[in-house]
Amino acid sequence: MKINNANLEERTGCIASAMTIIGSKWTALILRDLAGGSKRFTYLEKSLTGISPKTLSQRLDELEGHGIIAKECFRESPPRIEYSLTEKGKDLIPLLKQMAKWGNKHYDSGCANL
Repeated sequence: MKINNANLEERTGCIASAMTIIGSKWTALILRDLAGGSKRFTYLEKSLTGISPKTLSQRLDELEGHGIIAKECFRESPPRIEYSLTEKGKDLIPLLKQMAKWGNKHYDSGCANL
């Protein structure tokens, strides 16, 4: 069965472009957590069981560099930093909801073992 890519993308390469930003391990889960509002690094680290602090820091820096998240530093003692979705990042929420819907539909068919 041949799939016409024109039905999936307005311009060839759009899916590949999106995947360079959100396709890294942990990224979708970071976005999931930030969809609920601003979070601190320690919250994200606890929520993402198994992620190393170095990897979390790298993913946050990458997402900030792409304009998906914003980092706000508060001048307190000790200093506090919070991460939140930008408008560009909020545009990904419907995509995450569709991924969750697909995962829920196929959860019993082995997706939980991935």
